[in-house]
Amino acid sequence: MNASDTTTASRRPQQAWPLESALISAALAAQRVSWIDAPARALGLKPFTRQHLTRQVLAQLRRTTGGRPTRLRTAFGTFLMPLHADDATGLIDRAEEAGARGTVTALTAEGRRLRVTPHAALPVALGTMRAQVREAVAREATEIRAARRRDGSVARDDWCALTARLARGIVLGDAAADDSLISAILEAVAQAEDSTEYAARAAALRRRLDVYVHAVHPGGLAGSVREDVAEDTRDTVVEHALETLTRALADTVPQALALLTVQPLMPATDRTERAVGEALRRYPPLAASLHEVRAPFTWRGLEVDAGAEILCATAWLRDLDEAQGHGSHDPSASLCAAPGPCAAAELAVLTATELVRALTRHAEPVVLSPHLTPDAPPADLPAASLRLALADGAHEAADMPARPVADGYVATAGGQSPAHYAASAEAGACSLEEHARKLTDCAQQSGWNHDAFGEQCRMTLLAHAERCTRSAADARRAAEWLAN
Repeated sequence: MNASDTTTASRRPQQAWPLESALISAALAAQRVSWIDAPARALGLKPFTRQHLTRQVLAQLRRTTGGRPTRLRTAFGTFLMPLHADDATGLIDRAEEAGARGTVTALTAEGRRLRVTPHAALPVALGTMRAQVREAVAREATEIRAARRRDGSVARDDWCALTARLARGIVLGDAAADDSLISAILEAVAQAEDSTEYAARAAALRRRLDVYVHAVHPGGLAGSVREDVAEDTRDTVVEHALETLTRALADTVPQALALLTVQPLMPATDRTERAVGEALRRYPPLAASLHEVRAPFTWRGLEVDAGAEILCATAWLRDLDEAQGHGSHDPSASLCAAPGPCAAAELAVLTATELVRALTRHAEPVVLSPHLTPDAPPADLPAASLRLALADGAHEAADMPARPVADGYVATAGGQSPAHYAASAEAGACSLEEHARKLTDCAQQSGWNHDAFGEQCRMTLLAHAERCTRSAADARRAAEWLAN
């Protein structure tokens, strides 16, 4: 038994009060409704945003439980939740040491569970991969720029297809770069509903990968793994690295590019690294993970039963620690559910940083929608909600208008919120007022003075300007109602 387990008599985890469990449940549910922050921000009531309310709930739990891992009954299940990042690491480490850790799933903001590949240590020094990564990134950055539409934006589907190809090339070599079926099966594995479905899809993924991993001359990361590494270990390494790179390139890179547009004062020498690190801190791909316990074990006198699920809400805990003036952030920790360092995640951060650097070397990112406020990034920024353009010059970037959206609110592709429609109505009112002003200016020109037809045209222009003014007033009233 681990020495740390004998310091006190074993005891069962403390049960949270019903109200505390209800508040955590509400905090989990609130993550899927991004627009609820808009009213609080509009009124300047930041303590009522999801982030601040969640901090208060966690701080309360820490006080009432003495900071020990606590059992919570929520609408999403019953969890054992560590309340400190170090405790989360210790619990998972002890479960792994005792052979008790089972399936690991990511808990998304929408409350969905996604399978994640098991953590695997990379038997390769990252330094040996840098030149290969830069070469692959340079090629794909050219393809991404070539895929731009007329407004300079890259469609989300095109972006995901191109970055997935980059991930396959780095992990499996050039021969696998165009094999999009690999990424399709990888996504299907993550979406598996039960263990039977997961096993079937995982087996299909491994069969597809075997063609490249066990080729005579494997490429990419697979080719850099030493020949004395066990076959199963090699397969696990490749799967974990491919998943981690795909996630970082598809989601973190667009978020980092967007942050560059609202934090332009970052020094040029490290702006890309800081942007990627900030994107991973603010919008961690693995904000929360669930770790199944397959066998009972004891950690620091705490008995953990088989069948329990450990909820590691790492993003919440880090946010609370930072708000209290302590704690640090390792960007790679946002990409892997393992409690310790992950070289695959470090490779993903390296690749994401190189891609941001390559894209911004010849173009300037412009966020067409949603509207981002300088020096005040939104609490949520789903990559799928971003319409990002890559402008070839500063003058072109300045000419690209951003769609008006309520401050702090990010519209999702699937629907719009009252705050979104309030912002749209306000933008419409401004447009109508500007149109009315231009019509009035036109009507005041002396060229209409010469005959009856000219005077009739002038009256038509003024009447239309008046209608625009009335419509603007109606739109502004609707915006105020929607916002409140």
